[in-house]
Amino acid sequence: MIVLKPVKISEELLFKGLRFQVARRSYAKSEGEVFRRDVVLFPEAVVVLPFIDDERIILIKQFRPSIEDYIVEAPAGVVDEGETPEEAAKRELEEEIGYIPGELTPLGEFYPTPGYSTEKMHFYVARSLRYVGAKPEKYEIIEPFTITLKEAFSMVESNALKDMKTVLALLLYGLRHSMER
Repeated sequence: MIVLKPVKISEELLFKGLRFQVARRSYAKSEGEVFRRDVVLFPEAVVVLPFIDDERIILIKQFRPSIEDYIVEAPAGVVDEGETPEEAAKRELEEEIGYIPGELTPLGEFYPTPGYSTEKMHFYVARSLRYVGAKPEKYEIIEPFTITLKEAFSMVESNALKDMKTVLALLLYGLRHSMER
């Protein structure tokens, strides 16, 4: 049995915030039945695993108002309008940790919450880093730190690393690296 993709018949903007919007979308199924869903319209984003050398990476401790606490994560951010994901990855690294990558390798693209959000994340590994100085945005409270891959994987295993995008980036890297051997 082939299930046809529903057709979007309308979209109404419900809310416009600083970083995202919420829209109510109406869809028609092939048999004519209509259903509605509220969707968070969020820009694409990037997540970067920056390597100082083969064994050490840079992560950040960042204050996140949504959880009202600090969380350890990989440098990340939204893709600005007119910017490619690669350009965004380079910009975010410079802003958040002060490095420009000489090499940027894609790890994949994923939808973190497709049940309600349009956000797509592009994952990268950055190498051959050159320090130029961090330029955090006014609202960002960030503390970069260096950690070994072994320590980062231990944090994943013990559930001490709570940021899902960072866990995925590390696991993707680990999987690809182990398959190359």
